[in-house]
Amino acid sequence: MKCTTLLLILLFLTVAVIPSCHRGGPFDLLNQADTLLDTRPDSSFTLLKSLDSKSLSDEDNARYCLLMSAAMIKNSIPITSDSLINISLKFYNKHGDSINKAETYFYAGRVSQEMRDEKEAANYFLKAADYSEISKENKLKYLIYFYLGDLYFNQNLYDSSIKMQKKALQISKLLNDSSYITHALRSCALSYAGKKNMKMSLNYYNKALRYNKDTAMRIALFNEIGERYNNIGNCTLAIWYVNKAIELKPSTQSLFYCDIIKGNSYFILHKTDSAKYYYNKVLFSSNIYTRADSYYSLAKIAAIEGDYKHAFELMQVYNNYKDTIDSQTKSAAIIEMENIYQHGKSKEQIQQLILDKKEQTIRFYHWGLLTFALIIMSSGSFFIYRNNEKKRLLDKSRKLLEQENRLIMMRERDCRLREEFFRKLNNINKIPSLIFLDEKGEKNKKQEAEATTKISLTDREWEELIRNIDVAYDHFSERLKKAYPNLNNQEIRLCCLVKIKVARNDLANIFCITPQSIKTTKYRIKRDKMGINDREISLDNFLDNF
Repeated sequence: MKCTTLLLILLFLTVAVIPSCHRGGPFDLLNQADTLLDTRPDSSFTLLKSLDSKSLSDEDNARYCLLMSAAMIKNSIPITSDSLINISLKFYNKHGDSINKAETYFYAGRVSQEMRDEKEAANYFLKAADYSEISKENKLKYLIYFYLGDLYFNQNLYDSSIKMQKKALQISKLLNDSSYITHALRSCALSYAGKKNMKMSLNYYNKALRYNKDTAMRIALFNEIGERYNNIGNCTLAIWYVNKAIELKPSTQSLFYCDIIKGNSYFILHKTDSAKYYYNKVLFSSNIYTRADSYYSLAKIAAIEGDYKHAFELMQVYNNYKDTIDSQTKSAAIIEMENIYQHGKSKEQIQQLILDKKEQTIRFYHWGLLTFALIIMSSGSFFIYRNNEKKRLLDKSRKLLEQENRLIMMRERDCRLREEFFRKLNNINKIPSLIFLDEKGEKNKKQEAEATTKISLTDREWEELIRNIDVAYDHFSERLKKAYPNLNNQEIRLCCLVKIKVARNDLANIFCITPQSIKTTKYRIKRDKMGINDREISLDNFLDNF
């Protein structure tokens, strides 16, 4: 009896364990399809098509939908619906681990990209990035950051793109995968080019060339380097790099890219016939972007040549292409705001995976109290700061006003002292424009006009006059000689008299030349000896402030 019972138990355990150890059938096919996905995606797709998804369990069906979405992307099969990936998302959000979720959100992003929904793609990629940080799967992390950076680049968010591609580059170096490293470096180069930073762009391109030996990639790199040199106007180097690409025997489409860059080079060099030759070749390209560029460039050449009718026709074709391209691009600003919102939401979901309900509740109350305390403290600090700032600004304004008043008083006192000083000079009695001052200290033009005799100053009087000017105006003549060593003694004397505002007629009488010659001499001193070419600045004004 005991032996019979024991045998029945063993039989039951055998029946229960064997199916769990080997599921067979669809499970094996899914494993095979997963193994072939990266190396032979066409075979993986054929295996998946052979499965009847309706007969699969919920778990196997979720995996099937994920693998089928990935296989379609890798085989460049158009995706018009997100129904398959949504099945995977629904299942793995409830039952999957961080790796399942990261991979599913990544391919959900790729599906959204294929369907031209960049906003949703960015949302999925950001969630995938968060889950990948938990999973520590470096290859998946690289792909997530690379495609997220590519999406930002296509929306002209170059700073965000560079940030993501540098993360991808860091991970690719951990993987020691030269292909991944090359793609990340190239994407950084493209983003820096978008920012008009050609120096950094060319730096990253050269790094990519050092890592990569693949012919197709080297052709692309040579062409893009040529385009960057066109951007900075070095057309000779641009053509040299394009010729390097052509030497590697590119495909037909890559050759069209070579032609558009060569056309741009010759256009910059004003060789319009050569430019037209290459632009016309590009019109047979299947790439909408290169064709659009070609029509636009041909329209510019037609306008330059005066064929405005043909230029208008070409621009109409270009605008049709541009409308098609623009319809595929959404507002970068809206996408970025959506990304910030969705990214924050994604991080909250991950927090729920890491913390249990009790710990989360405790932390919630702690953070709530801390936030409330911080708000109170911040508000008080803000009001204190604002009041202190007002006092500081008022004190600063008061001090500036006091300084300004003191400066005005000092200037007025300085003027009075100098006028009084010059009235006492013995030699100025020979200079009418310094003698004939009325009671208010202004010149008496009537008396001055009557003084037309020639004025003769001895060397001793000159020395005394210049010495007194130096005392009154802080070594004026010495500073003038030091600043403008080409000035001769006669010109220094003239500048000293101009400084104390001696009239032109007196200057003419002192130097025994006409007033017009004095004007000419002043102009030549200013232009030739002092190098001042601004016609708005006279020698009198300059010396007055010197």
